[in-house]
Amino acid sequence: MKLFSKKLHISSWIRCFSVMLVLCVFSGMLTSCSGKAFKKKTIDVPEMARIIADSLDDISLTESLFDMIPDEQKNDMTYSEYYEYISVLQKMIPNQGRVLTFEIVEGEEKRRLLETMLSNDPEEYADLIMSCVPIKVTTTGIRRSGTPIYFYLQTMPDGTVYLNRAWAKSCMDLYAFSVHYFEAYTNENLKDVISLIPYTETTEPLPESEDIIREKAKEMIHFYTHNVKSDEGDYEMISIDASNLLYLQPEVYDNHLRVSSRQVRFRSDAQDVISVVDPIEHELKTADLYLYYNNRRTVRIGDHSAPLQLKSIFGDPLTVSCGPIMEPAENMEDGLRNILIRYKGFSITVYGVYHGEDDWTGTLVHFDIYSSKKVGIGSNMSLSESSWDVLSQYPFADQMGYELQVTVDGEVYKLTIEFDKENKNEDGSFPISAMSLEQE
Repeated sequence: MKLFSKKLHISSWIRCFSVMLVLCVFSGMLTSCSGKAFKKKTIDVPEMARIIADSLDDISLTESLFDMIPDEQKNDMTYSEYYEYISVLQKMIPNQGRVLTFEIVEGEEKRRLLETMLSNDPEEYADLIMSCVPIKVTTTGIRRSGTPIYFYLQTMPDGTVYLNRAWAKSCMDLYAFSVHYFEAYTNENLKDVISLIPYTETTEPLPESEDIIREKAKEMIHFYTHNVKSDEGDYEMISIDASNLLYLQPEVYDNHLRVSSRQVRFRSDAQDVISVVDPIEHELKTADLYLYYNNRRTVRIGDHSAPLQLKSIFGDPLTVSCGPIMEPAENMEDGLRNILIRYKGFSITVYGVYHGEDDWTGTLVHFDIYSSKKVGIGSNMSLSESSWDVLSQYPFADQMGYELQVTVDGEVYKLTIEFDKENKNEDGSFPISAMSLEQE
């Protein structure tokens, strides 16, 4: 009996131990399945790309899709930030479009995309760009730009893919700024547009004159009101990355009422300062195709000329010389060449036939003004004027590097203005140092 009792006791102890062991194991499983103890499996590039693509296709699924990403691959990005980032990327999809497929971009196409970003973005983004994996998305609908849709995933040094919060935030900031920018023009809000002019990228420093800034703003509003026929909602987001957002305005009238398209770019530098590349081309006015002398209109570029005509206007030239024959004729002496007529502080080039200093004829193709203040292009541009004077007539000349042109009867005429950058005027402008008007 005692022996039986001992066996029973041992058996009971074994059963108790087994139950405790099971409970411990089960308890451990519960602990590992709850809270911080649970570690989601690291996802790879195809899975991350699928999550983004599915979010783009149906934004109502973003929360559940976002939850699939392990915390260490979210880079502290919150769900609300993820939702906003997806909303921005969706702007690249055509209206009513659906995502069909996605493709991980490799090889030459990847190299080209990353090199394009490297050439457009600040150097501080270089390492981040080189860590990018481009994903190409195919959708229903038609993109007017005809370009593919791309979004970019970032990878850690060990190759682990993740959502870079700074990249996403920069994209969101660029988009928010672009919305404000276009709304200012849609609402024809002069005050807002004036405040946005300093963000416009130009090849020259922006003018300090408030009057010129106001004129620029008025011209911008006029352009958006009369030339940009596309509604803001029809602008196509061509591409977006951490420091570049590119739009297509599909229907824009030029000065001859021809419909074309144009692009507007928003940039963000390493200090998160946003600038806008929104070039508006001013055509050279036909009134400025004339050479003025002592405030009197004289000869017009592209017109026919001869020695007696120029002598009656400007007096005897300092020198007359000719270049080699450019277009031979049956009689070699009648071949066409450039003929340079120099006066004090300016010169005129004629393309025509040269038989001697007083015996030539041809077309006026080039006016150069380099020191004379008696001579000007048009009635208001001479070496007595400044960059502010040019901008008062052509408010966007600075965006074009002070190179203005116009096409008349199939001929292209271009005016180039240079400034003395070492001797700034008291008002902040630069004196005009040289001007060149040519028939191209």
